[in-house]
Amino acid sequence: MAMSKKSTGLLRAFPIAATVVAAVLLPAVPAMAAGGVTPAASEDLVPIPAPIPPKGEQGPEFGTQAEYCTPGTYLYSMTNTTNTFDAKFRTSVINNTSSAKSFKFTATKTGTTTFTVSVSVSAELKAAIFAKMEATINAGVEQSNTTSYGVEVSGTVNANSTLYGDYGNWKENVSWKSHYVYSNCNTASENSGSAYAPYREAWKLYY
Repeated sequence: MAMSKKSTGLLRAFPIAATVVAAVLLPAVPAMAAGGVTPAASEDLVPIPAPIPPKGEQGPEFGTQAEYCTPGTYLYSMTNTTNTFDAKFRTSVINNTSSAKSFKFTATKTGTTTFTVSVSVSAELKAAIFAKMEATINAGVEQSNTTSYGVEVSGTVNANSTLYGDYGNWKENVSWKSHYVYSNCNTASENSGSAYAPYREAWKLYY
């Protein structure tokens, strides 16, 4: 189809505009090398680094990495054992009659129960034993507790019976184990023992 003189004049007058329109309309395609082969990717692309091998394993670029542990003594187990009573004041009442009688006990002495570890250990391990006892066994344990003065308890004592009354602290008892960890993560020097800490003061009544 022949172009009009008017159309031909426009192309001659605006050659740059026609080139821009063609660039916008045509999709970009990779440049083809001679023979129709696409050039290889640029060699300046940064490769993804290889992962670092786990500790103790051999990597092609890193060598062997020795495992490391912070040396020291560590508590690794704790078991709850039967709780016991630490009496600080003792009294009793004897009823030799054939009927029940009322009674009242009053604590006239005080005493202190302190957190104790059965064997000699470092201050750090002793603190760890108490912390684990508090966190996993009994949240009410205390480093130390002194019983109160003048605390009373009353009730009835059976006929022909002797009622005993002890006032003191209940103790939380545990057994524990620890070992020493070397910097290469080997362990040795296993140690074990028991410990107790007060957690509540009370009257204990029994026949």
